[in-house]
Amino acid sequence: MERVRSWRQTTNDFFTDNIVMNICRTILLGLLLAASNAAIGSGVSYELALLLKPIQTMSANFTQQLLDLDGSEVESFQGTFELAKPGKMRWHVKQPMEQQLVSDGNILWIYDPDLEQVVIENFTDKIKSTPIALFNGEVADLDQRYITTMESVSSDTELFTLTPKDPESLFSRIDIVFDASMPKSIGVTDTFDQRTLITFEELKVNLLLDSSVFSFTIPAQVDVINNVQ
Repeated sequence: MERVRSWRQTTNDFFTDNIVMNICRTILLGLLLAASNAAIGSGVSYELALLLKPIQTMSANFTQQLLDLDGSEVESFQGTFELAKPGKMRWHVKQPMEQQLVSDGNILWIYDPDLEQVVIENFTDKIKSTPIALFNGEVADLDQRYITTMESVSSDTELFTLTPKDPESLFSRIDIVFDASMPKSIGVTDTFDQRTLITFEELKVNLLLDSSVFSFTIPAQVDVINNVQ
């Protein structure tokens, strides 16, 4: 039987905040790859839009690294993910400790088997606290909020850098690398110069993903923290 507690009664606020701010913040950036409906425009933003717009679904293995000021690895996670337009995802961290984040586009479930805990959130609210909120798919919006530059790293590799125009932004830059027109990595650098980098392997785009991938059944005998009720 589920053990239900209120959000304010839990002692695991730090865990949940850490997931949302340090993991969701970055992985939800990946949703821009699945949810972009970019308008036609010109310049670097237009070039980025041309790469993002055709992508309807994504799946891959990933490695997520938190890097310090010197570029040394502080922590690392490995796992798999599936994303589908609009706003659906399954993010499964397998190493070093299992965690799952699942969304059907409306509800976000955060499951930690080690803690025997499921946190239920409004997915839209969580997006609002992340950089993904700034990506509404319109090139005009990118131009209003970011200075966007592009660097050709090689004949097949392009690096897009988005620098927020808002001086009070919590992050200083977003880097998106494309290799052969496919997303290879996403990086977010915060205002303390710590960098979160997600690298994709065995990436597949526009495969048909069953809707069951983006649903979650709460296991028996776990604590449930429901912030949607």
